[in-house]
Amino acid sequence: MKSNISFYEKRIDNKNKELKEIDNKCNFFSILRLVIAVLAIITTYFLYKNKSYKFILMEIIAFIIAFTFIAYIHSKTVEYKKMLKININVNEDALSRVNGKWKEFLDKGEEYLNVEHPFINDLDIFGKGSLFQWINTTTTLFGRKSLKEKLSIIKLPKKEEIYANQKMLKELGEKINFRQDIESLGRVYNKEKGDIDTFLKWAKERNDSILNIPTLIISIIMPILTVGSIILFYPLNKISTVMPSLFIILNIIIIKFLVKDRSNTISVMYDLRYKIKTYFRIIKRINEEDFQNEDLNMLKGRLTNKNKKSAAEALRLLDRLEGKVSDTGNMFYLIMNFLFLWDIHLLREFEKWRRENGGNIEEWFFVLGEIEALSSIANLNFDNKDWSYPSINDELKLSAINIGHPFLGDKMITNDLLMEKNKNIILITGSNMSGKSTFLRTIGINMILTYLGAPACAKEFSCPILNIYTCMRIGDNLEENISSFYAEILRVKNLIEATKREEKVFFLLDEIFKGTNSIDRHTGAEILINQLCEKDAMGFVSTHDLELCDLEEKNQKVLNYHFEEYYVNNEIKFDYKLKRGKSNTRNAVYLMRMAGIDI
Repeated sequence: MKSNISFYEKRIDNKNKELKEIDNKCNFFSILRLVIAVLAIITTYFLYKNKSYKFILMEIIAFIIAFTFIAYIHSKTVEYKKMLKININVNEDALSRVNGKWKEFLDKGEEYLNVEHPFINDLDIFGKGSLFQWINTTTTLFGRKSLKEKLSIIKLPKKEEIYANQKMLKELGEKINFRQDIESLGRVYNKEKGDIDTFLKWAKERNDSILNIPTLIISIIMPILTVGSIILFYPLNKISTVMPSLFIILNIIIIKFLVKDRSNTISVMYDLRYKIKTYFRIIKRINEEDFQNEDLNMLKGRLTNKNKKSAAEALRLLDRLEGKVSDTGNMFYLIMNFLFLWDIHLLREFEKWRRENGGNIEEWFFVLGEIEALSSIANLNFDNKDWSYPSINDELKLSAINIGHPFLGDKMITNDLLMEKNKNIILITGSNMSGKSTFLRTIGINMILTYLGAPACAKEFSCPILNIYTCMRIGDNLEENISSFYAEILRVKNLIEATKREEKVFFLLDEIFKGTNSIDRHTGAEILINQLCEKDAMGFVSTHDLELCDLEEKNQKVLNYHFEEYYVNNEIKFDYKLKRGKSNTRNAVYLMRMAGIDI
């Protein structure tokens, strides 16, 4: 990870140097445009004073061409400067991911927290200091939705799917420029308004009247009659003003009654013009990328319409049509509309577009979202070269060498672990703050990473594919009038019901039944563990109930492990290393004294 810190710092430094050069170019072009304008005024005045009238028009045209050309180059340079600034921000965020400052990111995905979900709240999948906050680089609604669904493990993946995802993520992980390009392109208009669901609805609708033969004939004949009558009136002066006026009034009536879909189409396109431009640019960038992985190429191959035209080409055409929509409010467009029925021609183009592409829009946006979500997860591949890709066990066996919690960075302490089929429940004891809860989350989050196809934060890691159930962060629910103990019972009930449905489950139970008295806690925990031993289940139970450790002697599937503290100059220390056997230390009294409570 330290090597990546210097990698991103170097990229930021190089791009800042380039930004200074682009700034100088922008200033140069600004001055050049001013010089051209001033020279045009001076030259025109000089020619006028010398009565060289025949050269004035030529001179003005020449200066207009020069000014327009320089203005075009200037606008492109300004646009590149904007993209460069965004790309610098993207690299600064990437640097924050590897130097531990990612917890300052504003987007935490807190709206996805769900107390009913089997594990996302307990394992910090969403919310402050979460996996989502750390890796999310999506910029579109589709990417965000796809990443949310992947992190939530809505459907447990098969072994083959995990290995296929590993291959995709390995390739995407190395494509740092591609990943940063699609993130940068997505940030350009990321905060623009527009409801994409309205657009998807519009894409499925049809307006048959706009494409029928009578409408086509009217859209051709009426402009000819209108313009012809105007020419006959002026300059030929062959007819009165009645005929041109009549045809213009007829055109206005036609626009009013024939173009019923105008306001809906134009409203949708105007509101979404920047988002569509963004999607077009991202999809175009995806189409341009050469992938070696077959699954990535299959995703990319879905970016076509029914006529095998590429999504990028189709969206570029839509982007051009939307450019015309932006002009519908100015006076020139209104005049041309009354003369040539431009609304009809514009809506015909939109109707043809949605008939050809409307059925593929959701598919395109799905692919866009998938690529964005996979690119977010691939950050882990690129930024953590010392992590390893896990293997999948077909039986209830879990093993880890130097496994750690990925969120802890330089503070991370690693451990080794082996859980075999006949030793599938581990009791963890230890004093307060010794590392029990963190270790449970360490195993849980690395299993989630495994199911995503990402590398695990371990030298080696191997696990089965199981439905994960946790019971760790339990609190009172005042709205539902539920105490923390009863909330814990409900979580345990969900676990038991899953085993009764013959689900293969992995459980993480932190300080089980801590909300009740010691006798009931011990009895309930012992019954629960014995029940779980009889099912296709494996997992961890942390507890302060040292008597519960006697289960190891009664039940051959239970193993005891513990964490412990030590003291240096009467100061408490923790090594956070997992050890075999039950804990023999306590520190509650010491911690109370340390907090200032006289005991």
